[in-house]
Amino acid sequence: MITQIEEVHYEAPPLWVCVLESAVITAVVPALGWLLHAEDPLFYDSQFSWLVVAPLLVGLRYGFFYGFASALATVAYMALAPRMGWAAQPLGLQYAIGLVLAGMVAGEFTDIWRRRFTQMKIINDYQSIRLTEFVRNYHVLRVSHDQLAERLAANPHNLRDALLALAERFHHSDAGEDLLKQRSQDLLGFLAVEGRLEQCALFAVDERRRIGRQPMDFLGGQPAQPNVADHPMVRACLEQGRMISLKSEMAEINLQQESHPLLAVIPLIDVNDRIWAIVTVTEMPFVEFERGNLHLLAVLGGNLGDILAEAYHRQPSDQQLARYQFEQRLRQWSQYGARYRLSSLLMAYEIPGRVRGISNEALCELVYEQLRALDYAWTTDLDQGTQIIYVLMPLTPERGASAYRERMSRLLNERFGVEVASSGLVFHQRHVNGSQSASALLTDIRRQAESHAGA
Repeated sequence: MITQIEEVHYEAPPLWVCVLESAVITAVVPALGWLLHAEDPLFYDSQFSWLVVAPLLVGLRYGFFYGFASALATVAYMALAPRMGWAAQPLGLQYAIGLVLAGMVAGEFTDIWRRRFTQMKIINDYQSIRLTEFVRNYHVLRVSHDQLAERLAANPHNLRDALLALAERFHHSDAGEDLLKQRSQDLLGFLAVEGRLEQCALFAVDERRRIGRQPMDFLGGQPAQPNVADHPMVRACLEQGRMISLKSEMAEINLQQESHPLLAVIPLIDVNDRIWAIVTVTEMPFVEFERGNLHLLAVLGGNLGDILAEAYHRQPSDQQLARYQFEQRLRQWSQYGARYRLSSLLMAYEIPGRVRGISNEALCELVYEQLRALDYAWTTDLDQGTQIIYVLMPLTPERGASAYRERMSRLLNERFGVEVASSGLVFHQRHVNGSQSASALLTDIRRQAESHAGA
């Protein structure tokens, strides 16, 4: 029984299947008329016109275009039948119009509900990502407060501060460096301290969820793990996108017969289900190998994945790649706006070379701090030291621009003492509804910013 939206997997059939099935359904009804009702194959004298069934079924099955095409083919057959001697009565105009309308109405009904279904699926995916982000933050906060209650009041350490400190180190990494390779010891050290790990290794994972053969780094000595990519726990972790341990359902497999068994495999996975790396755990205290600590490790893996995703998005090593990725997302949400009427908002900050002695980096950092889960930003340079920060805000109506500008203006004033009206900082906004292409939106804002810089 279907209990969740995620369990419904609908995929439209290929084009050739749609055309073939529509043609077969359209031809079956006239053929049945010849076989079962030869004296009146067009059903003119029948109590019900059965020829309308084909356009109706095709329209309900595949939409307006196929229903309309099926109705036209049926009308053409009805117009040709008297000339070929297949029927005595000529084609009735009202009969033909009614048949075409039946196919059109049924097809339009199907298209409307398909568009609405796709719209609701996109909104549901967006809400699911926001919910996942909230759940992760909630668990970190709950565990942090539990630790504070258990430890001495004089101990200033807590999990939330440790995560913020780790994220701060990633944010201050130099652009262009391999963050995962440079910060691998920080990641393993954080998991070792918070999860009480004694021996573990970090393996990089590419976008196709393929793991590297050699570990990027290890802690507590290099684990003797030949061919770790073929280990059943690693394969299950990459396939399911969650932590796998000997206490999970993987315990049903006789893993104890492995020459080098793993205790747990932790994916560093962000809210968009992108696995950046996995951590294999081979040694940890027996008393810590319990459900609560394993759950904490899984939550920490998700938070570390979010930190990696944000760090890579903040400091792309290739500006052309960063522009391409941003345009791809903008193009995607522009198509959603045209097809499913899902409004999005494109905001742009035009930052002059200097704003009252505050560096552009500090202003950029403030903008990136305020990004939501699905928001995406890209920074580019203009002449004369001017920068533009583009911020794509999916599922945000046009009226949300004023509230966003007020909030950012207040933050600029509170943090830097900057009044937007007199600082030279300029806000640009565009409504992403599919009326303009992604390139046209970006070019329009850039030209407007260049005209300001030239003036």
